Amino acid sequence: MICRSCYRDVPPGGLYCPSCGARLAAAPLPTSGEAPLSGPAASWSNPWEQRKGRGAVAAFAETLQQVLFHPVGFFRSTDPGRGAGAALGYAVIVGTLSLAVALLWQHALGDRLRFGHGGGYLRFFESRAALAGISVFLPIGVAIGNLVWAAVLHVSLAVLGGARGTYGTTLKAVCYASSATAFNVFPVCGAAVGAVWHVVLQVIGLRELHQTTTGRAFWAWFLPFVVVLCLAGATVLAAVLGLARMWQEFGMGRFEV
Repeated sequence: MICRSCYRDVPPGGLYCPSCGARLAAAPLPTSGEAPLSGPAASWSNPWEQRKGRGAVAAFAETLQQVLFHPVGFFRSTDPGRGAGAALGYAVIVGTLSLAVALLWQHALGDRLRFGHGGGYLRFFESRAALAGISVFLPIGVAIGNLVWAAVLHVSLAVLGGARGTYGTTLKAVCYASSATAFNVFPVCGAAVGAVWHVVLQVIGLRELHQTTTGRAFWAWFLPFVVVLCLAGATVLAAVLGLARMWQEFGMGRFEV
C-alpha cells in the first residue's frame, strides 16, 4: 500500500500513515473478474469514461483540460482496472488531431516536405495521395505507438517492483498522458513544451494508477532509454574492437595484397 500524501510504502491494515500521519484511503486495485469497489474508492469521475449523457465532445474537452492542468486529481479519479479501450480511443483522437495541427502549422509557416519526383518537388498538402495515406495511417500509427510504449513501460515498472496493476493500467496512463501532444497547436515552442509535459504526465499517471512511488514511476520511464544506450554502447564498442583487431592483423602482415 502507498500513502497518497507522501508516497511511501505503508503496512496494510492501518488507518494512518506512520511517516506523515495522513489518513489512508487506499484500496487494492480491482482486477478483472472482481466486483466493483464500494465506498470512496468506487467514486470514479473520469469524464471520458463517463461520456454517456454529457456528449463525446464535452467529455473530450473536459478530459483534456483535467489531464493537462489537474493531472493528479484526474488520475486519482480514474478507475485503474477497466476502460483501457476507451483510453486508447481517446489517445488516438488527441494524437491524430495534434499531429494534424502540427502539419498544418508547418504548411502555414512555409515548411515543405519534399518528395523527389522527376527532379521536381511536390508540396505535401498538394498531394492527394499523401493526404489520403496520412488520414488512414496516422491514427493506426498513434494507436500502435501507445500500445508498444505501454508494453515497454509496464515491463520496466514490473522489473522495478512498481506494477501493482495490469498492462491495461499502464496503457491508460500512457494514453491519457498523450494529452500533452495538444501543445502542438502552438507553433515553434509548442512541441518542446509538450514533450516535457508528456513525460511529467506519464510519470504522474504511472504513480497514481499503479499506486507506486514517484521514484519508481520515473525510473520505469527512464530505464528503457538506459537499456537502449547500453546496447548501443556495447554495439559501438564491439565494432571498435573488431576494427582494432583487423588493423592489428593488417599491421602484422597477415593480410595479403
